[in-house]
Amino acid sequence: MRDLLFRIEHSYNCVFAFEALVDATAKTSRRFGPWPEAWFFAGPGLTAMRPRLLMTWPPTVEAVAAVVPPRHRLVLAAVRLESPGAWDFIAKLNPLEVIRQGLNDRHERRKDHDYRERAESRRLELENQLLENKVLREKISIAKELGATDQDLSPLLNELVLKPLSALERPQDHALIEAAEIISDDEQE
Repeated sequence: MRDLLFRIEHSYNCVFAFEALVDATAKTSRRFGPWPEAWFFAGPGLTAMRPRLLMTWPPTVEAVAAVVPPRHRLVLAAVRLESPGAWDFIAKLNPLEVIRQGLNDRHERRKDHDYRERAESRRLELENQLLENKVLREKISIAKELGATDQDLSPLLNELVLKPLSALERPQDHALIEAAEIISDDEQE
């Protein structure tokens, strides 16, 4: 369970860091203009984030976690140990939505996985995760409007989105994660 909770928290922190990086870049770009190259490694608006997240690549678990302010950290709010059980988390909605949709999209893709070649299926799976997640797509769109190329975005998406979400595949394959959904406070009462 500890490993599962670590994977969920790290996935959340990574998606949060990716969104924060794109948001900081957009804010700085509005103030200082777009950057022609290496947009995510430069710019005065990213000075505070750069030492924690971008000084080493790929970023460490600790560096990614340091980007998440205390008020936006993932909090385990409740656990129901019954059949079916549930784990309730409190956190910022966008990263949770990315994780929820990534898990659910993967589950749907696995249903027709048997007739596809393994390598092609994996490539399509990664592409679909990027294309189907509208929250992430909006951030990617913003980054591209700021001048980011696919080559610029590739290391960020690999380290801060795809790898952390892939770390949730094993628990999902072992039925530790059966479904993921966002429930508003109104629905819980």
